[in-house]
Amino acid sequence: MGSKNMPLPTKARAAILTCSVAAITAIGGWYGADLKMSQEARKGTHKKESATGPEMLAQLEDARRGLVVKRTELEKKLTELDRKRTSVDTDLSSKLGDKG
Repeated sequence: MGSKNMPLPTKARAAILTCSVAAITAIGGWYGADLKMSQEARKGTHKKESATGPEMLAQLEDARRGLVVKRTELEKKLTELDRKRTSVDTDLSSKLGDKG
């Protein structure tokens, strides 16, 4: 019977085409993102290597400002957590003290 040359059903052909396009799109996006990241890394390395003294100092000061802001935010969060913990401990102690 000549089943070797039978065309695929329309649904199967559409499914294969859809999967192929999705795979190509995903791989292209992944490759493009990887390429962009490596280019940005090279640019950052080049900037650091070619920076003069004053430029390097400015970059370091910017980085320091960012770190100080992060530290301040973390200290606020820690203070708030400590305040909440103390409040819970006080409430728990007063409830246990009433029952004892």
